Amino acid sequence: MGVYPIHNLKSQVCKNEDLFTLWSWLPVRITMYQPVLLYTTEEHGCSLTTFYVRVEQHEPTLLMIKTCNNEVFGAYCSSRWFERNVKDDKGQRQAYFGAKYPWVGIEGDKDLGHSSELFMAADSKMITIGGGEGQAIWMDENIRFGKTDSCKTFNNPPLCPSGDFEIRVLEVYGFVGI
Repeated sequence: MGVYPIHNLKSQVCKNEDLFTLWSWLPVRITMYQPVLLYTTEEHGCSLTTFYVRVEQHEPTLLMIKTCNNEVFGAYCSSRWFERNVKDDKGQRQAYFGAKYPWVGIEGDKDLGHSSELFMAADSKMITIGGGEGQAIWMDENIRFGKTDSCKTFNNPPLCPSGDFEIRVLEVYGFVGI
């Protein structure tokens, strides 16, 4: 195994072997760059305002959650969090944003329609990843509580057994050089 840019990461969410597995799932172009911890509840507190200030200009980001029940999950967030403020042609803030990938929204011959566009949503009260009959990840404004459901965007099961979770640690990584 060669040297990976993650070999010196000290995550409070993932063990090193889990980080290597996670790294192998990222788009290849991202794995060439050094990840940098942009935000962690351990150091920066539990506030969406602080979260946005620290992460909003970075693209992409990797969001990792460890619950109070030691469940670990997260999301690869393809767009800048700043896009939560972008308005459409009518001057309305768009609820969802994020890049579309060809494998999302296609299940065999079944096209998921609008659900294939429900990647990220965020405002001053919450963050959502995924949509369409549920959200893969939803977090409150205090980055303390969340929920997870099946959603059409990712065709995922709930990411923890109870569906509801309390956040022990949230970490968000960006990538230097992109």
